[in-house]
Amino acid sequence: MALGVGMPALMHLNAFGREVEDAFGHVPYLVGSAAQGKVWRDVDVRLMLPDEEFDALFPGHGKPDITDGRWSLLCAALAELGRVRTGLPIDFQIQRATEANERYNGVRHALGLRLHWDA
Repeated sequence: MALGVGMPALMHLNAFGREVEDAFGHVPYLVGSAAQGKVWRDVDVRLMLPDEEFDALFPGHGKPDITDGRWSLLCAALAELGRVRTGLPIDFQIQRATEANERYNGVRHALGLRLHWDA
């Protein structure tokens, strides 16, 4: 696993991931250059929602982009929250799972995973 954000930033990034999972019920992923090594411009975090959840959140928008007000606002707000929580330049985007899986086949690291075990 070649994560480029280092410690303690990774701990903060995982805590942010848990907040996102608590809100959406799905874990976000660290992707892009920061998921592969120490040279990166920003830290790409992606939340891939099942198609039906994505479509309910963004009705009528096949491929949200900056012209989609709701998508843009949510992504920008979560990027800013991530920046404040982690100190990292977060680029946060919400994606439809089918589209993300078809178009992006790079490295993905789940953020905020919780380990549970019986005592």
